[in-house]
Amino acid sequence: MAFLLIVLRASGIIFLSLVLAAVALVYVGIEHPTALEGMLVQASHFKEVMTNTSYTGLDVRYNVWVKFLLQEQQFVFMFFVIVMRIVLLLIFTGIPMLYHWLWNVPRSA
Repeated sequence: MAFLLIVLRASGIIFLSLVLAAVALVYVGIEHPTALEGMLVQASHFKEVMTNTSYTGLDVRYNVWVKFLLQEQQFVFMFFVIVMRIVLLLIFTGIPMLYHWLWNVPRSA
């Protein structure tokens, strides 16, 4: 039963980070479109580095699939997902730690 709760909590945090990342991406796109454009340009440069055969040394038959599967929008969205995962980590670990520190409550083992 404990394993099931751990799996549900982990999948819930992953789902929440995806939803929050989508909300953050929409907010940046509406309120700061030039920043989002800059992120897409940087993602395009990153894709060029990732798919350049002189940098990676990949054979052309594999590099075609890397070019096909990697898109700039995926890089930008994954950036937002990683940021939201870090924010959720700080929230879910920082609030209990602050509670224990402020009120000197012993931690359960």
